[in-house]
Amino acid sequence: MTRLAAPPQRQPTEFDLTGRRMWPTMLFLRRWREYPHHAPGLTAHLLDLRRREPVNIASGVAVASKPEAGLFESRMDLFDNPDQPDLRALVAFIDDSLRQAIALANDKRVPPSAIEIDYTDAWFHVTNDGGFHDAHYHGGCSWCGIFYVQAGDAPAAQPTHAPNGVNRFYSPFVVGGMLDDFGSSYLRNNLFDIPPRDGQLVIFPSFLLHSALPYRGEKDRIVIAFNTTSTLRQT
Repeated sequence: MTRLAAPPQRQPTEFDLTGRRMWPTMLFLRRWREYPHHAPGLTAHLLDLRRREPVNIASGVAVASKPEAGLFESRMDLFDNPDQPDLRALVAFIDDSLRQAIALANDKRVPPSAIEIDYTDAWFHVTNDGGFHDAHYHGGCSWCGIFYVQAGDAPAAQPTHAPNGVNRFYSPFVVGGMLDDFGSSYLRNNLFDIPPRDGQLVIFPSFLLHSALPYRGEKDRIVIAFNTTSTLRQT
């Protein structure tokens, strides 16, 4: 059968309406394929670190944004020298994911292998009994991340109230005072909740306001967080 050639696409001119999407806000999600193998050792290692600390907020950072009970936050040096094998494997997975995400966010101008990642901070939370983290930004970094070591009890699929313990991200666009008509309806979704899942990684830009809603469950929720900067490798 003879196939007809597709008609040539006409290039838009200055007299045609064209659109350009500016200032995109990207989040990246990826599950760790090797999570089931590493989860027991990783969980045991983090809980052992927790037992060694005499206070709940061992980081000493933004204590007023965190509850007095229900949340443990480690020191900020978790990735400095990860000698525990399961933690070392997780860092390698996060490294690979960050390089891919940063390359994609920058229109693939360089391959992921050309990007060097530096962790300015890395720490973990153990949450229960209504533990939360108030809305905040991360400073001194460009990309940040969350990894769910143990998601705990999942929030309801269609909650009637605020979902149990989700990480909530808020729109970076200031829309106060705008007329709420159809023309601005694309801005109405001003928050995004990410249901926690075992072995899931979330990568997000540091300028994005976010929080961890209060969590209660039979199981503790264990989450690793990190801040990064990046440079191009010297060739």
